[in-house]
Amino acid sequence: MPHINLLGTFIFIIIGYLIGSVSPAIIISKIKFKTDVRNHFSKNAGATNSTRVMGVKWGAVILIIDGFKPAGAIMITYALTFINITNPNFHNMFNEGYLYATGLAAVIGHCWPIFYGFRGGKGAAASLGVLLMINPIYCVLTIATWWFILYLSRMSSLSSILMIVPAFILSWIPHMPLHAWLWQHDTQYYFVNIIISLTWLLVVAKHWTNVKRIFNGTERKVKLFDRKKDKIVEPVVAEK
Repeated sequence: MPHINLLGTFIFIIIGYLIGSVSPAIIISKIKFKTDVRNHFSKNAGATNSTRVMGVKWGAVILIIDGFKPAGAIMITYALTFINITNPNFHNMFNEGYLYATGLAAVIGHCWPIFYGFRGGKGAAASLGVLLMINPIYCVLTIATWWFILYLSRMSSLSSILMIVPAFILSWIPHMPLHAWLWQHDTQYYFVNIIISLTWLLVVAKHWTNVKRIFNGTERKVKLFDRKKDKIVEPVVAEK
């Protein structure tokens, strides 16, 4: 396997963390609705809470942006790999850096953003961006799992906690590599598995209060699949 340059990887991690720290939920809620989304309901800056506070339209916008933050960070750092450093000691610093660490760092930045007092989202949407760049099959499988669990449980938090499980299991099955451009015998295969595992653990950790409410039977349920037509609930902050 090619050598992984630690300095280049560290620079990628910093880039990913800073990109992940930009929170569209906080920016939109403050500019458009003159409030902070973190002051309402679950007190986090994720897509689900944004939907409760600002409505479905803005929740969808935030979901897409949050999902593409890690993907964008990885693409930016991939572009840097085409830069050759003239210093002979670091001539491969970028093109031998480990790209997927950038995505994990972006998820960390999303959850603990340096620009907003380390109070961000819960990482579910951001994790999709990491899986998308590792392999689109994992991303599609994760989205399908999220909808399936949501349909069965009516709990968005439980869906977010369990949605990565199928991708996590598949990534560790020997001789069944679904990683793009990687082979089973390549050490990077295991690095990718570790990235997926750590991403899942981050999502679970950020949903820990939800886990306790699920076991207590007090977790909030959604009405998306209810057969009865309920009255549409307006967002907490009315759009001006």
